[in-house]
Amino acid sequence: MSPQDQTPAPQQVTYRRRPQMWSFLITGAVIGLVLGGAVGFFGPETASRSTLQDVVLLGAVGAFFAALAAAIAYLLADRASMRRPR
Repeated sequence: MSPQDQTPAPQQVTYRRRPQMWSFLITGAVIGLVLGGAVGFFGPETASRSTLQDVVLLGAVGAFFAALAAAIAYLLADRASMRRPR
């Protein structure tokens, strides 16, 4: 039997499905934007800023911190996907 006639045996490979980072970040930022904007719109009025300024400021701050929390959640989900063999 020549080496060309031999077929390689099938090999078992490990497949790991990773979570999508951008999905976590964008979802977190949008949720933070909506919640921050709602707090700015429905929250107490201030004499030094308009309602629109409150909505934009609190929406941006909420988007930043929610995206940061989503990044931490992504890291935890990514680490959990490495532990669990399928």
